[in-house]
Amino acid sequence: MKAFFTGHRDIYDIKDGINQLIDFALDKGITEFFNGMAIGIDQLIAQVLIERELNWTAVIPCQNQDRLWNLQQKVKYKKLLKSASEQIVLYPEYTPGVMQARNQWMVKHSDICLAVYDGRLTGGTALSVNMAIAHNLPIINLNPKTLEITLIEPRQLSLF
Repeated sequence: MKAFFTGHRDIYDIKDGINQLIDFALDKGITEFFNGMAIGIDQLIAQVLIERELNWTAVIPCQNQDRLWNLQQKVKYKKLLKSASEQIVLYPEYTPGVMQARNQWMVKHSDICLAVYDGRLTGGTALSVNMAIAHNLPIINLNPKTLEITLIEPRQLSLF
């Protein structure tokens, strides 16, 4: 089974919570992880996956994803990518919509969403969580404010 990660860019110091999130996913039978490699939570998760020697795929929205990043961010990104089990590059260069297309790809190819999500109504993480809900994926969510992990089961259609 496969899972994709989504999380906020502005949260950095929750490694213990991420380990708990990964443990929960492994207990649910996850064997492969997809990571969009954005700055913030995605890259922290990549570090944890590397430390734990787990299989993970970097799902890169475009070849030049790091085009606007500073030198330190680019060096870290390239180092993390070298440790990915696999890299999938979706587009040759940046155009509007490639980040959302990456998230859609991960939703489509996953069985579970692993979110580091604080409930914001806007932003890429909110969009990814909503895509997962629309595709009836269960969501294992780590609230970065409380460090509480919750399971959001997909809604079942009822005829009555």
